[in-house]
Amino acid sequence: MSKKVSRVDYSKSMLPRKRREQFIDVFKMNYMVILKCGLMLLLFFAPLLAFSVFGDFYFMSLIDNSTEDVEQTKMLFHWLFNLGMILFSLIAVLGFSGVIRVLRNLIWGEGIYFRDDFAEGIKQNAGKNIIFALIFGGLYALAYFIYSLFPETLISAFGLLMFALIFLPIFFWILFLNNTYSSSFGALLRNGLFFYVKTIGWSLLSMVVMLLLVVTIFIPMDLIWVKYIIIVITTLFIYPIVLLVMTLYSTSKFDIFINKDNYPDYYLRGLNHD
Repeated sequence: MSKKVSRVDYSKSMLPRKRREQFIDVFKMNYMVILKCGLMLLLFFAPLLAFSVFGDFYFMSLIDNSTEDVEQTKMLFHWLFNLGMILFSLIAVLGFSGVIRVLRNLIWGEGIYFRDDFAEGIKQNAGKNIIFALIFGGLYALAYFIYSLFPETLISAFGLLMFALIFLPIFFWILFLNNTYSSSFGALLRNGLFFYVKTIGWSLLSMVVMLLLVVTIFIPMDLIWVKYIIIVITTLFIYPIVLLVMTLYSTSKFDIFINKDNYPDYYLRGLNHD
């Protein structure tokens, strides 16, 4: 079977001069590749979604029962459910590893061998990404533990907000850094924190967008099918575009703070910078 490559002519005269201009070019010329990214995200999110569906239906069976034993069961269920979500998220991280690699190659103007590029992204980056996912998953577990100790208080909300608005953006910066550079764990963590601080407004905004699906927990249980339709559509069509924007933005910041002085071959790669 022959390999399929991008049909786009990336001659230098056709290339945009700025990263923000590149979004339209990449989106228009490679929409099917972006859609494939959505399909792969959905595939690697499938175990997480299946576990979530199981958890929702199991919890629905407990809602109408208010006995003391059931209340204890609900508490245990929430802990086991969150632990399961963390573990199944590791599979989703594999999807992110492959998709970010494909999107980076689109931005750099390289020919796309989708299956090979996606697999290479997993092969090269998944190891460190999963370890960091476990570390940040542990931080989420700590935040949820604080929440369970002080339910419906400012203290409980503070822990979860700390995770969502500080630790999670740093984790995504690490994903993009690890996709581009071969660095130690310490360097990835330091640089992830550095870029979070340098771009705190953007980092917070991007995480708000990424976490929009969290509001689906407020959909009434009798409309649970609406929740999962929204999640599937968002994962398939919206998240790949959001990740494209995030990849473009992170690449522009890497050009400024890293590539210009340390990696000239990466600097403004995919742009017409004559």
